Amino acid sequence: MKRMQNESYNDPAPARRRRPRPTGADYFGTAAMLLTLAVSLVFYFRMAATNMLTTKNLVLIMIALLVINGLHVYVQVPLRRNKLGKLICGVLSLLLSAAMIWGMINVRSLEDVLSRITGRMVETDVMVVAVRIDDPAQELEDTRGYLYGYTESVDKTTTDEMLAHLHEKLGDFPTQAADSTVHVVQALYNGDVEAVVINQGFLDLLREQDAYADFSARARIIYEHTITREIVIPANDASVSEPFIVYCNGIDSRSSDISARSNSDVNILAVVNPASHEILLLNTPRDYYVPLHMNGQQDKLTHAGSYSIEESMNTLADLYGAEIPYYIRLNFYGLVSIVDALGGIDVESPQAFTTIRMEIPKEDWSGLENRSYSFPEGPVHLTGREALAFSRERYAFSGGDNQRGKNQMAVISSIVDKATSPAVLANFQGLLRAVSEYFVTNIPYDDVLSLVKLQQKSDESWHVTTYAVSGYPDSAICYSYPSYPLYVTRPDYDSVEFAKGLVQQVLRGEVPVLPETEED
Repeated sequence: MKRMQNESYNDPAPARRRRPRPTGADYFGTAAMLLTLAVSLVFYFRMAATNMLTTKNLVLIMIALLVINGLHVYVQVPLRRNKLGKLICGVLSLLLSAAMIWGMINVRSLEDVLSRITGRMVETDVMVVAVRIDDPAQELEDTRGYLYGYTESVDKTTTDEMLAHLHEKLGDFPTQAADSTVHVVQALYNGDVEAVVINQGFLDLLREQDAYADFSARARIIYEHTITREIVIPANDASVSEPFIVYCNGIDSRSSDISARSNSDVNILAVVNPASHEILLLNTPRDYYVPLHMNGQQDKLTHAGSYSIEESMNTLADLYGAEIPYYIRLNFYGLVSIVDALGGIDVESPQAFTTIRMEIPKEDWSGLENRSYSFPEGPVHLTGREALAFSRERYAFSGGDNQRGKNQMAVISSIVDKATSPAVLANFQGLLRAVSEYFVTNIPYDDVLSLVKLQQKSDESWHVTTYAVSGYPDSAICYSYPSYPLYVTRPDYDSVEFAKGLVQQVLRGEVPVLPETEED
């Protein structure tokens, strides 16, 4: 008995269960898990700081991140032997972290772009000094003592500033005033003055006239001076939470500088009702013969842009009897760049047509080239340069400028559709670069964020209606060029009154009702 008891005492102790040692899969998975957790925290607070997301969406993001990180903890923390599962989860963690970092980079880029293009705008004027082509003067100093011609009433503020600048450079010199750019240039041609001061924007307009298309062959620019001014947002009670109107301005500028003052080639009002999700795009032909807001003198609408973007806005506000507090501006280069960044757009061509040869930015952006494009009838996919040609052509249509306006609205609608689709992510940074360089608006930054939040609160899509006021061709004396009649479009005031009604319908939250021939 004693022996048996002793033997029992000598029995080996039961083996303890060993704790598994961490493997490489454990270390990798844990590191990936901790990285994802850290990136998730930074990502959430970064999204909250942008003020772009609604509270509901922020909560959904928080829940999603908690669930994802909780699953990672469940898989990675226990020392299991399921190496494959840990490796797969770790790889997914790294991919998720990379996606969140990519998202934060893009959000930062978006904030930078919005801060640059919203809220204010600087408009630039290039003032030039020109002499006759055979004049011996090669630079500004050579014109000391010359008799200078200038416009007395047109663009007076900028011209006075230029003359003051020249007096600082040259001292006192004699001047002779004229009432228009045409008369100033004609005085130079006749030898009545020896040098002239002209705004580059008006010089571009002058070259469009047959009698002065050869300006470059008869005169020579010897000096340029850039004058800038900040366009201040007027004090008003406009809010994007209420119905509002945006002036969509496409400038007829061959320069890549979005701030250059130029003709208003595209004049579309976007009447927006956030509550009803209704948008009315209202086109006014560029050659519409209307009273300018600043003096009541009759002129082409396009010429209003040569005075300032505010003059275009105020002239249109007078025409339609509605306040226009906001604008967006785009130029030739901007349209091409944005459409290309979107991967092209799809529009409906009203007929098969070939454009005239027109100035289009070169492929390498080194300047402009004259090109013609042909389009079939029906659905067509457009590159940036094709979209510019498609929206500028008017001579191929019996409706002329009226059809061009419709094509411009089709291009704008397609850009909006593409820019608000998931496809925009394919080249998001490229789109941001295009917008930052060639797009500007006076809509305040905070209001843009409010629009973004407003869209998140509703799954309802926007309903877009388009309408173009009409008129008939004629010739008339214009304030900007009083010497001889220019081609104009006389307004059909019945269509203007109908447009006023459409504007008010949208502002009231109603669906605009078009004539049967205009309905989509």
